[in-house]
Amino acid sequence: MADQNKTDARIDALLERLDQVTPELQAEVEWLVGRYRRLDRNLDKISRMSDRMQAQILDLNDQLRAASITDPLTGMANRRGAHDALIAETRAYLEADLPFCVALFDIDHFKAVNDTHGHDVGDEVLVDFAARLSGAMRDRDMIARWGGEEFLVLMPETGMDDASILLEGFLEMLRARPIKTANGPLRITASAGLCRYIPSDEGYDRTVYRADQALYAAKTAGRDRWVMAEES
Repeated sequence: MADQNKTDARIDALLERLDQVTPELQAEVEWLVGRYRRLDRNLDKISRMSDRMQAQILDLNDQLRAASITDPLTGMANRRGAHDALIAETRAYLEADLPFCVALFDIDHFKAVNDTHGHDVGDEVLVDFAARLSGAMRDRDMIARWGGEEFLVLMPETGMDDASILLEGFLEMLRARPIKTANGPLRITASAGLCRYIPSDEGYDRTVYRADQALYAAKTAGRDRWVMAEES
């Protein structure tokens, strides 16, 4: 801006001295000055357009990033989003010694829902389940659709005692309130596996694996329950 002001001042000074030159030279200088100012205005317009385009590109990149880590059906994080959150939480533990727990939920007999009522009703169940799970957890917890009818919950700064209270409260609520669907209310239950991150022994992928093993144990034991992962 300072350089532009200096240039404008020099042009003004030049125009003031035009009466000292021939009419032909005076006309040529005035034409050149006019051309310069038109070009300057055009460059200013291009600069503003470039700024707007850059802002739009950044906004589009943000939207694409959000879409890449979001499940389109439930609006929760998807598996990729869950991995990103798990990596960040693992780093937070290593830097600040903040504990965290991971739970995996699986809707019981979900295949029977699809087979009996159709996939549209199955989608309604998934959306309602995800919304209920999100409502039962805390603001700082991250809920992700892990795949199919499985959901992962990441609970930062949480020990097993607090995490188990959250899981039991959600499963009780799920039992008590049928899910409303186009085919009428459906009673849905879920099974879950819970574990805490153990930094000395594992990466976050091992934590998820242990939660999955605990989930399998819950389903094997009769479903509609949660099981705590072994830590040996």
